[in-house]
Amino acid sequence: MRYQPALVLNSRPIQLPFRPFLLLLCLFLLFIAAPDCHAARPQDDPDSPSGITLKVVTGEFRAVKGNLIIELSDSTGGAFAGGTHPVTGTTVTVRFDSLAPGPRAVRLFHDENSNDTLDTNFFGIPSEGYGFSNNPRSRFGEPSFKDRLFELRTDTTIHVTLTYW
Repeated sequence: MRYQPALVLNSRPIQLPFRPFLLLLCLFLLFIAAPDCHAARPQDDPDSPSGITLKVVTGEFRAVKGNLIIELSDSTGGAFAGGTHPVTGTTVTVRFDSLAPGPRAVRLFHDENSNDTLDTNFFGIPSEGYGFSNNPRSRFGEPSFKDRLFELRTDTTIHVTLTYW
């Protein structure tokens, strides 16, 4: 059995009766979808990250050396962002981009000797500076997670005060 094409085309195009209808349908769909595509792009700065930005500013370091180790937690208490940042001046600003809104908590410490641990003395009192979001007071141990929690709704800057003993 030999294959035969179903339609043999001549040199002139085939004129179909529904061609203008298809053209109108395509144009209609294009104009309907175009505003949605345009609205999806950021209008002010195309290079800016999406989501909420949190800036954490801390200062009054006892010495301009070592690192600032910071941890950002969500409402469950689990750290999901953080890092180590060198202390090169009197203040350090850490920026967290593309965050979703919700409850957050920050804890940080000034690792003066860059050993990645919060050093303590013989009695367990920290010998390096530390701080928390909302700057809560604590008598013994770390303040409760509830005292450190804040609601992140829009771009926010918080100031964390370091405590040295």
